[in-house]
Amino acid sequence: MSKAAIAICTALSVSATALSAWAAPVADLVYVNAKVVTVDPKFSIQEAVAVSGDKIVGVGSTAAMKTLAKPGARIVDLGGKTMLPGFNDNHVHLGEPLMDWKYSSMIGQVVPWLVGADTIPKVLAAVKGQAEKLPKGTWIIGELPREEWPNGTEPLLKDFDTVAPDHPVAIARGPHTLLVNTKALEIAKVTKETHLPGGEILRDAEGNLNGKILESARRVIWDAMPAGSRGGAFTTEAKFDDWRTLLTQLESLGITSINVAGVRPNDLKNVDEFYNRYGEAMPRAVVQLRLSPGYDSYSNLEEGAKQAIAELDAFGTDRSKVFANPKLKLGAVKMSIDGGLSAPVFWSIKEYDNRPGFHGQIRIPDKTFYAVANHAHQLGWQLGIHTMGDGAVRMVADEIEKVLTAKPRADHRHYMHHVAAQPPLATMQKMGKLGINVASQPGFLLSLGSYADEALDPVAENRQNPSRSLLENGVRVSYGSDAGPYGPIGGIFAAVTRVGWNGKVHGIEEAVTVKEAIQMHTLEPAYFTFDEKTKGSIEVGKLADFVVLSDDILTIDPMRIQDVKVLRTVIGGKEVFVRP
Repeated sequence: MSKAAIAICTALSVSATALSAWAAPVADLVYVNAKVVTVDPKFSIQEAVAVSGDKIVGVGSTAAMKTLAKPGARIVDLGGKTMLPGFNDNHVHLGEPLMDWKYSSMIGQVVPWLVGADTIPKVLAAVKGQAEKLPKGTWIIGELPREEWPNGTEPLLKDFDTVAPDHPVAIARGPHTLLVNTKALEIAKVTKETHLPGGEILRDAEGNLNGKILESARRVIWDAMPAGSRGGAFTTEAKFDDWRTLLTQLESLGITSINVAGVRPNDLKNVDEFYNRYGEAMPRAVVQLRLSPGYDSYSNLEEGAKQAIAELDAFGTDRSKVFANPKLKLGAVKMSIDGGLSAPVFWSIKEYDNRPGFHGQIRIPDKTFYAVANHAHQLGWQLGIHTMGDGAVRMVADEIEKVLTAKPRADHRHYMHHVAAQPPLATMQKMGKLGINVASQPGFLLSLGSYADEALDPVAENRQNPSRSLLENGVRVSYGSDAGPYGPIGGIFAAVTRVGWNGKVHGIEEAVTVKEAIQMHTLEPAYFTFDEKTKGSIEVGKLADFVVLSDDILTIDPMRIQDVKVLRTVIGGKEVFVRP
């Protein structure tokens, strides 16, 4: 383009989108005849997108974008379908492949012999079958095939003793509960007098152990198991196979970028090796460093903090070389302060209605958290902290305030995961003032709502997984899943309608608009990982990451959002998923 033409365009305030149409043909891929929801600052709607290599080189009308196509370029007519920026999930765990679920997909950690065992008799029959096959004394380990077992209906110690008296049994139910039998307790040397901070070994009405173990107390059982027997893939190759299947499934849900919410330092090399082998076909990934200075790993918290600080120091000052693969990036430090909704053991300011004096379980107390968080902040790390209950949120906000007071840092972008129970107004105001943001998972309404119904009073239940109140107090919010369930469509549906697990609306005052929900599943997660200049919206110069949907998510009845299908997923100009 001549200098005169550039001057004219500038004088007329022509946008970069329009300018691209004046350029010489450069695109090798053009999507046309679409409703392109750009998520740019004006949330503008366009018709077509031109791509060169892995970057967007034009956004505008179909006619204009076709002029950018090089000879032989691929032109894809989307037939009026809706295109969005690729979804970015703020909370993913590398693990087993997904299984279908009514609201989308759940992480699948079910051993073959427990598949379909969704009642106590079926579970006991499956355990009995294992006991008949395995030598006496062999551990029987598995996980219930769904998390929707209401508390009080799970198989417990006496049930397992009946079908497997000579085998230690350890069956997980979700991420916070372990169900065991007498043999397992004997091997782990657990008695009625055993008490472990940060967790709980439950008892029946007579004070006898009932076989249900929560949170950090599970460590005593894990420590008694043979090495490598806690489930999952046993070899690196098997682990890689699981990861490859999982991430490919996430792409079929429209996910082009993920935030991996916690990988231990010694496993980072495996993530890098995996991406060096298979990364070309995988989503982009930011990987959080998981530190465990609390009761999950240590009885002596001073030693826990010391070890976590040593792990941070081992990275030195240049962390850019931790990963060799360009699709990988080291992200924030992850620590888990409390438990979850499903047990329930989240840290509540108010005592549990059904358990006088009980406020949940604290995995990392304030002093230990401050010691590690302050050191990480001093070294320039971002913080991304698990806080499920309002008590955990308040503590973390208070301690980060101390950290920032000691050493102010502009644009730190510290944040908390979950915030499932709405914190006090003063805490939300503090978070907004300090720039402490929230990586929320609105799909918890669908997968954990039955537990919230049990654990929270009616007012708190309606305020669970808040979005609107956080936004109104200046807190930036991004969206993801944490397997509850996976699938941005389900999360957007829950965030917009506030419809929960039982089909009822829970706190419509916390709902967001469809546009807001889309932004919080595309551009906002990119902001949380300092990537908003390169992805998260469909704009010239950004990465060509898109998702094409079966319906116009902006105009359909919000109750139909849950039925929207992903037709195409594009990462860097390459279609990694096309629905048959």
